[in-house]
Amino acid sequence: MKKSEFPKEVALCLSGGAARGAYHLGVISVLQEHNIGIKAISGTSIGALIGASLACGRSADDIFNVLKSKEFRRVFKLSLGKGYIFKIDYAAKVIEKLIDRAAFEELSIPLSVCVCDVADESALHCSRGEDLKELVLASCSIAPLFQPVSLHGKIYVDGGVVDNFPVEELQKYNMPIIGINLHPKQRYIPKSIFGWLKKNIHTAWQSQYYKKSELCHLYLSNEKLNDVKIFSFRDLDKAYALGVEDMREILC
Repeated sequence: MKKSEFPKEVALCLSGGAARGAYHLGVISVLQEHNIGIKAISGTSIGALIGASLACGRSADDIFNVLKSKEFRRVFKLSLGKGYIFKIDYAAKVIEKLIDRAAFEELSIPLSVCVCDVADESALHCSRGEDLKELVLASCSIAPLFQPVSLHGKIYVDGGVVDNFPVEELQKYNMPIIGINLHPKQRYIPKSIFGWLKKNIHTAWQSQYYKKSELCHLYLSNEKLNDVKIFSFRDLDKAYALGVEDMREILC
């Protein structure tokens, strides 16, 4: 697709996928390089964190540098024996480098963040109020890996459990949607019980992605992301470069 044919303004749907979120940033860096306006964002988990930081005025490269920093890694504190493995230091100064606004209404870009209400077992799509940082971090709290977030008497965890690709939240803006899914198809045949359980969950997710992808002007999900470890900081550069490559192929 030639740059002249590409929309000048878009909405972004950013899926969860932990360290693979660097792929989001690679794609977004190319959009920013070509002055493509981002006018609305919906996200889950790492997609929510990146979306919130973009809506606070950060560039993709700035966000990427923070995620790669040792300071960011120190946000995760080991906390065994309490029902989860890590506790997130919500008061860490590095979080302010990503999200420095208190309320959704203070953002420069409309944002919707998906969290899971544990008691109701339901998706909650948040776009208003003064709990911006808390809800974004809740959306990133993959249980039982990370500590759930308690807010106003309710317990919230990673929105990817119930809606890992909240594209429907962007339809009201009536503009082209770029959807980025960090969980591409896995074309392998399991050889163990655990492998089959993992494959079945992934297959159930894929059926949702197929329907949701039809709502996107552009849907990105590269199978090479399967080679990027979800919970490893070592593959950040690899995922970022892949995002850059994919978006440049479309715009150039």
